[in-house]
Amino acid sequence: MTVPLSSHRRLTVSAALIAALTGALAPATTASAAAVTSPSADPTAIRTRTPAPDMAGVVAALESAMANGAPGAMARYVGPDGPRGRAVGVRDRESGTAMDTQARFRIGSVSKTFSSVVLLQLVEEGRLRLDTPVNTYLEGLLPDDRITVRHLLTHRSGLADYTDAMFNETVPGFEAVRNRVFSYQELVDLSLAEPRTTEPGAAYAYSNTNFVVVGMLIEKLTGRPVAEAYQRRIIKPLGLRATAYVHPDTRIKGTHVRGYLHPDEAGAPLVDSTQQTVSWAQSAGAVISSPADLNTFTSALMRGRLLSPATLEAMTTVTPTDGTNTRFYGLGLRRYDLSCGTRVYGHTGTVQGYYTYAFSTRDGRRSLSALANTSNHGAANTALGGTLEAAFCGKRPTPASFARSTRPSNTSAHAPLPAERDLPERH
Repeated sequence: MTVPLSSHRRLTVSAALIAALTGALAPATTASAAAVTSPSADPTAIRTRTPAPDMAGVVAALESAMANGAPGAMARYVGPDGPRGRAVGVRDRESGTAMDTQARFRIGSVSKTFSSVVLLQLVEEGRLRLDTPVNTYLEGLLPDDRITVRHLLTHRSGLADYTDAMFNETVPGFEAVRNRVFSYQELVDLSLAEPRTTEPGAAYAYSNTNFVVVGMLIEKLTGRPVAEAYQRRIIKPLGLRATAYVHPDTRIKGTHVRGYLHPDEAGAPLVDSTQQTVSWAQSAGAVISSPADLNTFTSALMRGRLLSPATLEAMTTVTPTDGTNTRFYGLGLRRYDLSCGTRVYGHTGTVQGYYTYAFSTRDGRRSLSALANTSNHGAANTALGGTLEAAFCGKRPTPASFARSTRPSNTSAHAPLPAERDLPERH
Protein backbone atom coordinates (compact mmCIF):
# COMPACT_ATOMS: atom_id res chain seq x y z
CA MET A 1 0.00 0.00 0.00
CA THR A 2 1.31 3.46 -0.87
CA VAL A 3 2.33 5.55 2.12
CA PRO A 4 0.33 8.81 2.03
CA LEU A 5 2.38 11.87 1.17
CA SER A 6 1.81 13.50 4.57
CA SER A 7 2.83 10.28 6.32
CA HIS A 8 6.33 10.44 4.91
CA ARG A 9 7.04 13.57 6.94
CA ARG A 10 6.14 11.78 10.14
CA LEU A 11 7.55 8.36 9.24
CA THR A 12 9.65 6.84 12.00
CA VAL A 13 12.31 4.52 10.65
CA SER A 14 13.69 1.75 12.82
CA ALA A 15 17.34 1.72 13.80
CA ALA A 16 17.82 -1.37 11.65
CA LEU A 17 16.41 0.36 8.61
CA ILE A 18 18.52 3.45 9.19
CA ALA A 19 21.62 1.25 9.35
CA ALA A 20 20.58 -0.57 6.19
CA LEU A 21 19.88 2.64 4.31
CA THR A 22 23.11 4.38 5.25
CA GLY A 23 25.39 1.37 4.87
CA ALA A 24 28.67 1.71 3.01
CA LEU A 25 28.30 2.52 -0.66
CA ALA A 26 31.59 0.87 -1.55
CA PRO A 27 34.28 -1.28 0.06
CA ALA A 28 36.50 0.66 2.44
CA THR A 29 39.50 -0.23 0.33
CA THR A 30 38.38 1.92 -2.61
CA ALA A 31 39.57 5.48 -3.01
CA SER A 32 36.04 6.73 -3.57
CA ALA A 33 34.79 5.22 -0.34
CA ALA A 34 37.12 7.47 1.58
CA ALA A 35 35.51 10.45 -0.10
CA VAL A 36 31.90 9.66 0.84
CA THR A 37 30.13 12.87 1.72
CA SER A 38 26.91 13.41 3.63
CA PRO A 39 24.55 16.39 3.44
CA SER A 40 24.67 16.64 7.22
CA ALA A 41 28.09 18.20 6.78
CA ASP A 42 26.93 20.49 3.96
CA PRO A 43 28.48 23.93 4.58
CA THR A 44 25.89 25.52 2.27
CA ALA A 45 23.18 24.62 4.78
CA ILE A 46 24.29 27.54 6.99
CA ARG A 47 24.64 30.14 4.26
CA THR A 48 23.13 33.41 5.46
CA ARG A 49 22.77 35.01 2.03
CA THR A 50 21.20 33.46 -1.03
CA PRO A 51 22.60 34.96 -4.23
CA ALA A 52 20.05 36.37 -6.64
CA PRO A 53 19.84 34.28 -9.81
CA ASP A 54 21.67 35.69 -12.80
CA MET A 55 18.88 35.36 -15.34
CA ALA A 56 20.95 37.11 -18.00
CA GLY A 57 23.55 34.40 -17.42
CA VAL A 58 20.83 31.75 -17.73
CA VAL A 59 19.82 33.22 -21.09
CA ALA A 60 23.46 33.31 -22.17
CA ALA A 61 23.78 29.60 -21.37
CA LEU A 62 20.64 28.87 -23.39
CA GLU A 63 21.97 30.94 -26.29
CA SER A 64 25.25 29.06 -26.09
CA ALA A 65 23.38 25.74 -26.30
CA MET A 66 21.75 27.05 -29.47
CA ALA A 67 25.07 28.25 -30.85
CA ASN A 68 26.32 24.70 -30.30
CA GLY A 69 23.60 23.01 -32.30
CA ALA A 70 20.28 23.11 -30.40
CA PRO A 71 17.28 24.57 -32.28
CA GLY A 72 16.01 25.94 -28.98
CA ALA A 73 16.52 25.88 -25.21
CA MET A 74 14.69 26.91 -22.07
CA ALA A 75 15.05 27.06 -18.29
CA ARG A 76 12.78 27.66 -15.32
CA TYR A 77 14.17 28.76 -11.97
CA VAL A 78 12.15 28.81 -8.74
CA GLY A 79 13.41 30.60 -5.64
CA PRO A 80 12.10 32.63 -2.71
CA ASP A 81 10.79 35.27 -5.13
CA GLY A 82 8.84 32.79 -7.24
CA PRO A 83 9.36 31.24 -10.67
CA ARG A 84 11.28 32.80 -13.54
CA GLY A 85 11.26 31.24 -16.99
CA ARG A 86 13.44 31.95 -20.02
CA ALA A 87 13.31 30.50 -23.52
CA VAL A 88 15.23 30.99 -26.76
CA GLY A 89 14.93 29.53 -30.25
CA VAL A 90 12.22 27.18 -31.45
CA ARG A 91 10.49 24.06 -30.17
CA ASP A 92 9.52 23.03 -33.71
CA ARG A 93 11.86 23.67 -36.62
CA GLU A 94 9.24 22.99 -39.29
CA SER A 95 6.64 25.42 -38.00
CA GLY A 96 9.09 27.84 -36.42
CA THR A 97 7.05 27.83 -33.20
CA ALA A 98 8.96 29.51 -30.39
CA MET A 99 10.26 27.55 -27.43
CA ASP A 100 7.68 27.47 -24.63
CA THR A 101 8.50 26.94 -20.93
CA GLN A 102 5.10 25.28 -20.45
CA ALA A 103 5.73 22.61 -23.09
CA ARG A 104 6.35 18.95 -22.30
CA PHE A 105 9.42 16.97 -23.36
CA ARG A 106 11.25 13.69 -22.83
CA ILE A 107 13.37 13.94 -19.68
CA GLY A 108 15.59 10.90 -20.31
CA SER A 109 17.63 9.79 -17.32
CA VAL A 110 15.93 12.19 -14.92
CA SER A 111 13.48 9.26 -14.93
CA LYS A 112 16.05 7.34 -12.87
CA THR A 113 15.33 9.56 -9.87
CA PHE A 114 11.61 8.77 -10.20
CA SER A 115 12.45 5.05 -10.22
CA SER A 116 14.78 5.42 -7.26
CA VAL A 117 12.15 7.22 -5.18
CA VAL A 118 9.62 4.45 -5.81
CA LEU A 119 12.11 1.73 -4.91
CA LEU A 120 13.19 3.55 -1.75
CA GLN A 121 9.55 3.88 -0.69
CA LEU A 122 9.31 0.10 -1.04
CA VAL A 123 12.40 -0.20 1.17
CA GLU A 124 10.67 1.96 3.77
CA GLU A 125 7.67 -0.35 3.61
CA GLY A 126 9.89 -3.35 4.35
CA ARG A 127 9.35 -4.97 0.96
CA LEU A 128 13.06 -5.19 0.12
CA ARG A 129 16.47 -4.29 1.54
CA LEU A 130 19.18 -2.24 -0.12
CA ASP A 131 22.02 -4.60 0.74
CA THR A 132 20.24 -7.81 -0.24
CA PRO A 133 21.25 -9.48 -3.52
CA VAL A 134 19.02 -8.66 -6.48
CA ASN A 135 18.64 -12.39 -7.16
CA THR A 136 16.78 -12.75 -3.87
CA TYR A 137 13.87 -10.88 -5.45
CA LEU A 138 14.42 -11.72 -9.13
CA GLU A 139 15.64 -15.29 -8.89
CA GLY A 140 18.30 -16.24 -11.41
CA LEU A 141 18.20 -12.89 -13.24
CA LEU A 142 21.84 -11.93 -12.74
CA PRO A 143 24.95 -14.11 -13.01
CA ASP A 144 26.43 -12.80 -9.75
CA ASP A 145 24.70 -13.11 -6.37
CA ARG A 146 26.97 -10.37 -4.99
CA ILE A 147 25.09 -7.64 -6.93
CA THR A 148 22.79 -5.90 -4.46
CA VAL A 149 19.92 -3.47 -4.82
CA ARG A 150 22.19 -0.69 -3.58
CA HIS A 151 24.68 -1.48 -6.34
CA LEU A 152 21.96 -0.83 -8.92
CA LEU A 153 20.94 2.55 -7.48
CA THR A 154 24.54 3.74 -7.18
CA HIS A 155 25.73 2.43 -10.59
CA ARG A 156 28.20 0.10 -8.92
CA SER A 157 26.86 -3.25 -10.13
CA GLY A 158 29.37 -3.73 -12.94
CA LEU A 159 26.55 -4.57 -15.37
CA ALA A 160 27.48 -3.39 -18.86
CA ASP A 161 25.45 -0.59 -20.41
CA TYR A 162 23.73 -2.19 -23.42
CA THR A 163 23.25 1.26 -25.01
CA ASP A 164 26.98 1.45 -25.80
CA ALA A 165 26.58 -1.18 -28.52
CA MET A 166 22.97 -0.25 -29.38
CA PHE A 167 23.91 3.33 -30.29
CA ASN A 168 27.46 2.78 -31.53
CA GLU A 169 26.19 4.38 -34.75
CA THR A 170 23.88 7.09 -33.53
CA VAL A 171 21.16 7.52 -36.16
CA PRO A 172 21.11 3.93 -37.51
CA GLY A 173 21.05 2.67 -33.94
CA PHE A 174 18.18 4.96 -33.06
CA GLU A 175 16.14 4.14 -36.15
CA ALA A 176 16.56 0.42 -35.40
CA VAL A 177 14.81 0.85 -32.03
CA ARG A 178 12.62 3.92 -32.64
CA ASN A 179 9.43 1.84 -32.93
CA ARG A 180 10.58 -1.36 -31.28
CA VAL A 181 9.07 -2.66 -28.05
CA PHE A 182 11.48 -4.52 -25.78
CA SER A 183 10.78 -6.60 -22.72
CA TYR A 184 12.87 -5.87 -19.63
CA GLN A 185 14.42 -9.31 -20.01
CA GLU A 186 15.57 -8.57 -23.56
CA LEU A 187 17.39 -5.45 -22.37
CA VAL A 188 19.04 -7.32 -19.51
CA ASP A 189 20.11 -10.05 -21.94
CA LEU A 190 21.75 -7.43 -24.16
CA SER A 191 23.77 -6.30 -21.13
CA LEU A 192 24.72 -9.80 -20.04
CA ALA A 193 26.06 -10.52 -23.54
CA GLU A 194 28.76 -7.90 -22.85
CA PRO A 195 31.67 -8.19 -20.39
CA ARG A 196 30.99 -6.66 -16.99
CA THR A 197 32.74 -3.38 -16.30
CA THR A 198 33.75 -3.89 -12.64
CA GLU A 199 33.38 -6.24 -9.74
CA PRO A 200 30.17 -5.54 -7.77
CA GLY A 201 30.68 -2.51 -5.55
CA ALA A 202 34.19 -1.80 -6.80
CA ALA A 203 33.62 1.44 -8.71
CA TYR A 204 31.06 3.79 -10.21
CA ALA A 205 30.22 2.97 -13.83
CA TYR A 206 27.06 4.52 -15.25
CA SER A 207 24.78 1.92 -16.86
CA ASN A 208 21.18 2.12 -18.00
CA THR A 209 20.95 -1.60 -17.25
CA ASN A 210 20.88 -0.86 -13.53
CA PHE A 211 17.61 1.03 -13.76
CA VAL A 212 16.04 -1.46 -16.12
CA VAL A 213 16.52 -3.97 -13.29
CA VAL A 214 15.11 -1.39 -10.85
CA GLY A 215 11.98 -1.30 -13.00
CA MET A 216 11.79 -5.09 -12.85
CA LEU A 217 12.04 -4.96 -9.06
CA ILE A 218 9.26 -2.36 -8.81
CA GLU A 219 6.94 -4.44 -10.97
CA LYS A 220 7.78 -7.69 -9.17
CA LEU A 221 7.19 -6.22 -5.70
CA THR A 222 4.06 -4.23 -6.54
CA GLY A 223 2.55 -6.64 -9.03
CA ARG A 224 1.66 -3.66 -11.23
CA PRO A 225 3.26 -1.77 -14.15
CA VAL A 226 5.90 0.79 -13.26
CA ALA A 227 3.68 3.50 -14.78
CA GLU A 228 1.15 2.92 -11.99
CA ALA A 229 3.84 3.15 -9.32
CA TYR A 230 4.96 6.54 -10.65
CA GLN A 231 1.37 7.73 -10.83
CA ARG A 232 0.28 6.60 -7.35
CA ARG A 233 3.46 7.41 -5.46
CA ILE A 234 4.82 10.58 -7.12
CA ILE A 235 2.75 12.11 -9.90
CA LYS A 236 -0.67 12.22 -8.23
CA PRO A 237 0.52 13.20 -4.71
CA LEU A 238 2.60 16.08 -6.09
CA GLY A 239 0.00 17.17 -8.67
CA LEU A 240 2.39 16.80 -11.62
CA ARG A 241 -0.17 17.38 -14.35
CA ALA A 242 2.30 17.42 -17.24
CA THR A 243 4.24 14.33 -16.14
CA ALA A 244 3.65 10.77 -17.34
CA TYR A 245 5.48 7.52 -18.03
CA VAL A 246 4.83 7.06 -21.75
CA HIS A 247 5.65 3.59 -23.08
CA PRO A 248 5.26 2.14 -25.65
CA ASP A 249 3.15 4.95 -27.16
CA THR A 250 5.39 7.04 -29.44
CA ARG A 251 3.54 10.34 -29.02
CA ILE A 252 3.95 13.28 -26.68
CA LYS A 253 0.44 14.56 -26.07
CA GLY A 254 -0.37 18.24 -25.75
CA THR A 255 1.95 21.16 -26.31
CA HIS A 256 5.43 19.70 -26.55
CA VAL A 257 8.98 20.28 -27.71
CA ARG A 258 10.18 18.40 -30.77
CA GLY A 259 13.59 16.73 -30.39
CA TYR A 260 16.38 16.80 -32.96
CA LEU A 261 19.20 14.28 -33.09
CA HIS A 262 22.61 15.13 -34.53
CA PRO A 263 23.95 12.44 -36.89
CA ASP A 264 27.54 11.32 -36.46
CA GLU A 265 28.52 12.77 -39.84
CA ALA A 266 29.52 16.43 -39.63
CA GLY A 267 27.12 18.69 -41.49
CA ALA A 268 24.42 16.04 -41.94
CA PRO A 269 20.84 17.28 -41.38
CA LEU A 270 19.24 16.90 -37.97
CA VAL A 271 16.87 13.97 -37.47
CA ASP A 272 13.47 14.62 -35.87
CA SER A 273 13.49 12.06 -33.07
CA THR A 274 10.34 13.20 -31.24
CA GLN A 275 8.24 10.12 -31.85
CA GLN A 276 9.68 6.92 -30.42
CA THR A 277 8.71 4.21 -27.95
CA VAL A 278 11.75 4.81 -25.70
CA SER A 279 11.36 1.10 -25.05
CA TRP A 280 15.14 0.82 -25.12
CA ALA A 281 15.13 2.74 -21.79
CA GLN A 282 11.77 2.24 -20.04
CA SER A 283 12.29 2.74 -16.26
CA ALA A 284 15.73 4.18 -17.05
CA GLY A 285 14.40 7.03 -19.18
CA ALA A 286 10.82 7.02 -20.56
CA VAL A 287 9.20 9.77 -18.46
CA ILE A 288 7.79 12.92 -20.08
CA SER A 289 7.47 16.13 -18.06
CA SER A 290 7.63 19.94 -18.08
CA PRO A 291 9.92 22.55 -16.47
CA ALA A 292 7.37 23.41 -13.77
CA ASP A 293 6.74 19.77 -12.86
CA LEU A 294 10.47 19.07 -12.64
CA ASN A 295 10.90 22.06 -10.33
CA THR A 296 8.11 20.71 -8.15
CA PHE A 297 9.50 17.18 -8.14
CA THR A 298 13.10 18.00 -7.19
CA SER A 299 12.04 20.57 -4.57
CA ALA A 300 9.49 18.22 -3.01
CA LEU A 301 12.02 15.42 -2.90
CA MET A 302 14.60 17.57 -1.13
CA ARG A 303 11.98 18.91 1.29
CA GLY A 304 11.20 15.37 2.44
CA ARG A 305 7.72 15.12 0.94
CA LEU A 306 8.41 11.76 -0.74
CA LEU A 307 10.85 10.00 1.60
CA SER A 308 11.58 9.87 5.32
CA PRO A 309 14.53 11.88 6.68
CA ALA A 310 16.66 8.74 7.11
CA THR A 311 15.95 7.55 3.58
CA LEU A 312 16.64 10.98 2.10
CA GLU A 313 19.91 11.08 4.04
CA ALA A 314 20.86 7.78 2.42
CA MET A 315 19.80 8.95 -1.02
CA THR A 316 21.94 12.09 -0.76
CA THR A 317 25.00 10.31 0.62
CA VAL A 318 27.31 10.31 -2.37
CA THR A 319 30.59 9.14 -3.90
CA PRO A 320 32.57 10.87 -6.68
CA THR A 321 31.87 10.11 -10.32
CA ASP A 322 35.05 11.70 -11.70
CA GLY A 323 38.33 13.24 -10.58
CA THR A 324 37.11 16.82 -10.24
CA ASN A 325 35.65 16.31 -6.74
CA THR A 326 32.63 18.35 -7.85
CA ARG A 327 30.39 15.60 -9.21
CA PHE A 328 28.93 12.80 -7.17
CA TYR A 329 26.24 10.11 -7.22
CA GLY A 330 23.99 8.83 -4.44
CA LEU A 331 20.94 6.56 -4.81
CA GLY A 332 19.57 7.48 -8.23
CA LEU A 333 20.61 11.08 -7.62
CA ARG A 334 23.48 13.30 -8.76
CA ARG A 335 25.11 16.00 -6.66
CA TYR A 336 26.99 18.87 -8.30
CA ASP A 337 29.18 21.20 -6.22
CA LEU A 338 29.12 24.59 -7.92
CA SER A 339 31.85 27.23 -8.00
CA CYS A 340 30.18 29.35 -5.30
CA GLY A 341 30.06 26.45 -2.84
CA THR A 342 26.38 25.66 -3.36
CA ARG A 343 25.50 21.97 -3.67
CA VAL A 344 22.60 20.96 -5.88
CA TYR A 345 20.90 17.58 -6.17
CA GLY A 346 18.99 16.10 -9.08
CA HIS A 347 19.77 14.38 -12.36
CA THR A 348 20.78 15.01 -15.93
CA GLY A 349 18.90 13.43 -18.82
CA THR A 350 19.64 12.47 -22.40
CA VAL A 351 17.24 10.85 -24.81
CA GLN A 352 17.46 11.24 -28.58
CA GLY A 353 16.80 14.91 -29.31
CA TYR A 354 16.69 16.16 -25.71
CA TYR A 355 19.16 17.27 -23.02
CA THR A 356 17.72 17.95 -19.56
CA TYR A 357 18.95 19.26 -16.20
CA ALA A 358 16.72 19.10 -13.10
CA PHE A 359 18.33 20.16 -9.81
CA SER A 360 17.45 21.65 -6.42
CA THR A 361 19.30 22.85 -3.37
CA ARG A 362 19.31 20.48 -0.40
CA ASP A 363 16.68 22.52 1.43
CA GLY A 364 14.42 22.48 -1.63
CA ARG A 365 14.05 26.28 -1.61
CA ARG A 366 15.66 26.80 -5.01
CA SER A 367 15.36 24.66 -8.11
CA LEU A 368 16.23 24.78 -11.79
CA SER A 369 15.07 22.76 -14.77
CA ALA A 370 16.58 23.29 -18.22
CA LEU A 371 16.19 21.76 -21.67
CA ALA A 372 17.89 21.92 -25.06
CA ASN A 373 16.13 20.09 -27.89
CA THR A 374 19.06 18.23 -29.37
CA SER A 375 21.47 15.42 -28.51
CA ASN A 376 24.63 13.69 -29.74
CA HIS A 377 26.28 17.10 -29.51
CA GLY A 378 28.02 17.35 -26.17
CA ALA A 379 28.97 21.03 -26.52
CA ALA A 380 25.26 21.91 -26.39
CA ASN A 381 24.83 19.78 -23.27
CA THR A 382 27.84 21.39 -21.60
CA ALA A 383 26.57 24.86 -22.47
CA LEU A 384 23.15 24.04 -21.05
CA GLY A 385 24.85 23.06 -17.79
CA GLY A 386 25.90 26.70 -17.45
CA THR A 387 22.35 27.45 -16.35
CA LEU A 388 23.15 25.84 -12.98
CA GLU A 389 25.99 28.25 -12.21
CA ALA A 390 24.01 31.30 -13.32
CA ALA A 391 20.85 30.34 -11.44
CA PHE A 392 22.33 29.11 -8.17
CA CYS A 393 25.51 31.23 -7.91
CA GLY A 394 24.31 34.51 -9.40
CA LYS A 395 26.44 37.08 -11.17
CA ARG A 396 30.17 36.48 -11.18
CA PRO A 397 32.73 39.26 -10.59
CA THR A 398 34.50 38.88 -13.93
CA PRO A 399 33.01 38.00 -17.32
CA ALA A 400 34.13 34.89 -19.20
CA SER A 401 32.63 32.57 -21.72
CA PHE A 402 31.75 28.93 -21.07
CA ALA A 403 31.53 28.32 -24.82
CA ARG A 404 34.55 30.20 -26.12
CA SER A 405 34.06 29.14 -29.71
CA THR A 406 30.67 30.85 -29.88
CA ARG A 407 30.75 33.35 -26.98
CA PRO A 408 27.30 34.98 -26.84
CA SER A 409 26.90 38.22 -24.90
CA ASN A 410 26.34 38.25 -21.13
CA THR A 411 28.04 34.88 -20.74
CA SER A 412 28.58 33.49 -17.23
CA ALA A 413 32.01 33.78 -15.67
CA HIS A 414 32.31 30.11 -14.80
CA ALA A 415 33.28 27.63 -17.49
CA PRO A 416 31.37 24.40 -16.77
CA LEU A 417 33.05 21.04 -17.05
CA PRO A 418 32.11 18.84 -20.01
CA ALA A 419 28.66 17.38 -19.46
CA GLU A 420 28.40 13.86 -18.07
CA ARG A 421 27.15 11.43 -20.69
CA ASP A 422 23.97 9.48 -20.07
CA LEU A 423 24.19 7.93 -23.56
CA PRO A 424 27.03 7.26 -26.02
CA GLU A 425 27.87 10.34 -28.10
CA ARG A 426 30.10 11.01 -31.10
CA HIS A 427 30.32 14.83 -30.94
